Amino acid sequence: MKPRFVYALLLALAAAPAQASIDDARARGIKWLVQTQKGDGSFVGLQSLEVQSTSAAVEAMLAAGLNKSPQYARALAWLANAPGGSLDARAWQVAALAAAGRDATNIAGRIRDERNTHVVQSGSLPTSGVATWGAYPGYGAGTLDTALGYGALRSAGVGYTNDTSDLTVTVLCNILPAQLSASPWNGAWPHALPQSGQPSHATHGSLAATAIMLYEMKKQRQAGRFLSGNACGRTSPGGIDTAMTSAKTWLIAQANGDGGFAERRPQTGNLETSAPLATAMAIRALALFAAEGDAGASTALANARSWLVGQQNADGSWRGDPFVTARVVAALPAATGAQLTDSDKDGLTDVVEQKLGTNVLIADAQSQLDPNANAVPGLTATSFSATAHLNVPFSYTVSASGGNGPFAFARVNGSLPPGLAMAANGVISGVPSASGSYAFDYEITDAASAKTLVIGRIDVVSPSASDGDVPLPAWAIALLGAGLLGAMRRHGALGSGRCRHGALK
Repeated sequence: MKPRFVYALLLALAAAPAQASIDDARARGIKWLVQTQKGDGSFVGLQSLEVQSTSAAVEAMLAAGLNKSPQYARALAWLANAPGGSLDARAWQVAALAAAGRDATNIAGRIRDERNTHVVQSGSLPTSGVATWGAYPGYGAGTLDTALGYGALRSAGVGYTNDTSDLTVTVLCNILPAQLSASPWNGAWPHALPQSGQPSHATHGSLAATAIMLYEMKKQRQAGRFLSGNACGRTSPGGIDTAMTSAKTWLIAQANGDGGFAERRPQTGNLETSAPLATAMAIRALALFAAEGDAGASTALANARSWLVGQQNADGSWRGDPFVTARVVAALPAATGAQLTDSDKDGLTDVVEQKLGTNVLIADAQSQLDPNANAVPGLTATSFSATAHLNVPFSYTVSASGGNGPFAFARVNGSLPPGLAMAANGVISGVPSASGSYAFDYEITDAASAKTLVIGRIDVVSPSASDGDVPLPAWAIALLGAGLLGAMRRHGALGSGRCRHGALK
């Protein structure tokens, strides 16, 4: 046996237990999220960050392969209509919707129009605009908020005239000058961009701000969005690459000896105790560098993920918080291979069903949904479940209320049973030609172009030998009696003024 082969074999054997632990942690984390999802599809953390928590949960379920589950569909339905308040709430909302392949241009367009603008000396670049964001419209510019603002526009594909040059000038004239150079903050960014009269603690480095800014700069760089040129005495892209290297080096240095990441105390500059959320945000940024073969980032990534696995609670959560738990699950490697197996095709993978204690051969994902959905004013519709008989004509009419009729209906995700189709008036009809359970979500549009997403499910069974009547299972009766999906609001009401604290502030 050749030495190189032996070495490779030993590495594979050493990695196997670690990967098994990560796979188990991911499944347990998703199990806990499934059990804590509210009836309206949302997730509420310890700080009541509904939009941020639900956005994170959508990304976690995507990473775990639950994109065909009713839990995922219900979370998306809530998120697509949620009234985000702060900039970071709406930016995370856009990122999750875009990752799910949903249209987030309405929300991202509002973020674009709320940017702070001013003019600087642009040097060789063609324009001199600067665009930054604060926590709310009109607030002072923040590092974290500006990164999230640009990220929302990038994710949703929303632009404006001279947006590329604005991005480049903003980074050269605002972001790079704000990067700190004195120990122990050299390479970090503070939460707030420099302003006159700032208190001293506002000028210290922040892991959260640095991780999010580094992530966004790297994504923009990978997309080729920085123009070549100079402004404010700095050059692009060379100066930007140097700043990213400094930020990455600083970020890696924020790991404790246990592998977890932490913020530094402003008073002393010492690292605090490792924290799951700080670690997940560091992983999010460093993973982009590790994917390009960066050895330092790869080592820090592996150590951080191992630490996270060891921090999981017995119930499957991290810190008992959906936002933290979902961000951690999303920071773990995405599920692959056997981790994606879904024997009963109900949307919940077998590994998650095993943690839930449900039968992997029975399509029972709907039984895990909380039936206590709450209706709110606006365009609403009832989630439904129905049973059809194999090779027997079937007809079911879905409906909506509120909003401005008439309504138009269209399936947008999942599958109807073969032989059935949904008409624009909401009638699902045809002759089902294959048995099984089919989950899907459909979009309702009213006369004012307000839209909402609703989940549905149809089970196709063989007719009874006696009278052809097949009773609905208990979970379907509970779901039918539960009522309306909550938080179904038209996109035009997304800024209704409900204020929340930022997720990482």
